[in-house]
Amino acid sequence: MHIRVNRDVLLTAFSHSQSVIEKRTTLLILGHTLIQAQGESVVVVSTDMVLSLSESFPCEVLEAGGLCVPTILLYEILRKIKPNVPIDIMCSEQSTQVVLSAGRSRFEIPFVSSDEFPRVLQEGNEYSCRFTMPAPLLKNMLETVRFAMATDEMRYSLVGINLSYESEANVLRAVATDRHRLASIEMPAPAGSESMPSIIIGKKVIGEMVKLLDEAREPVSLAVSETRIELTVASDNSVAVLGSRLIDGAFPAYQAILNIQHEKKLVAGTKIFAEAVDRVGTVINDKLRMIRLVLSRNLMKCVAVAGASANGAADEDIDIDYDYEDTMELNFDVRYLLDIAQHVSTDELEISLSSQDVAIAVRPVGLSGVFFALMSMTPTEG
Repeated sequence: MHIRVNRDVLLTAFSHSQSVIEKRTTLLILGHTLIQAQGESVVVVSTDMVLSLSESFPCEVLEAGGLCVPTILLYEILRKIKPNVPIDIMCSEQSTQVVLSAGRSRFEIPFVSSDEFPRVLQEGNEYSCRFTMPAPLLKNMLETVRFAMATDEMRYSLVGINLSYESEANVLRAVATDRHRLASIEMPAPAGSESMPSIIIGKKVIGEMVKLLDEAREPVSLAVSETRIELTVASDNSVAVLGSRLIDGAFPAYQAILNIQHEKKLVAGTKIFAEAVDRVGTVINDKLRMIRLVLSRNLMKCVAVAGASANGAADEDIDIDYDYEDTMELNFDVRYLLDIAQHVSTDELEISLSSQDVAIAVRPVGLSGVFFALMSMTPTEG
């Protein structure tokens, strides 16, 4: 095999590959990336046996062939080569090393036969649903809710995002929850998504999808079955196909939370609210993490709850639109409350609330389809 390719194009492909592969694996081949050259293009493939990425781009193929190279090693070499330098990668059938030449630099690195690389690509007819949508919309959906995913791997069905087609409203909905908080976003359903099953996309897959979507230059394609998802993204220099198994589990029934009825509402400036919560939270310790919101007519006091403060006390008043005579006190995990406020993209947010026993609902003012819910805490929680 002998190919000549621009360093920047190959570096981009290997920056994706190095985040896909499993760093700690007993299978040597899973630490390698397959390079397959034929015609006028090259295909770079990496996998951890759950997630796979295939990236193709134009290339000067002087001799067709394929081999598997150590992913991290080649990535580090490419990072240290000057930008826009042509790179030659070559090896013969008798070689035990692949030779990489870039300007006046020359490297010899070990390789593995392409025959040893696992089959990771799926046949197109295995997917029951295919549709396209603008890359910025899909990226926004994932980034709006991903913060609410669980981090406890034991609750595996929550360590991901539920993506579903909702027929009654004809929308595509993304939801994440760790059972303490919930984030949901809806958008008009793209044509072809009506047959999509309800799926759970894993945390690692979400991260790789967002990276690729950030580079997309045209609408992306999603293919879905009961067990797999495939994202196809075209950028300036390449076409990437990311495929993965889905999480096999039942996502919690969350619909009642979306429809919960509250007695009162308040409106606050998003930035003012987030900054106040952040400032008061400075003195709150990492064990209890509790902040209290004390509501009276058109005023909110944010207070570091006694027992939650590791470094003294703090409180701050902010003006709000809250037209009720009676006062209310609600306690929340300060980190969760701040996370939600920081994911509200409008100038004002609306909080709907009833009592300490009912989750509050947070919505961006002037933006439909985005919903956050947060359970309140009691002073004994920690």
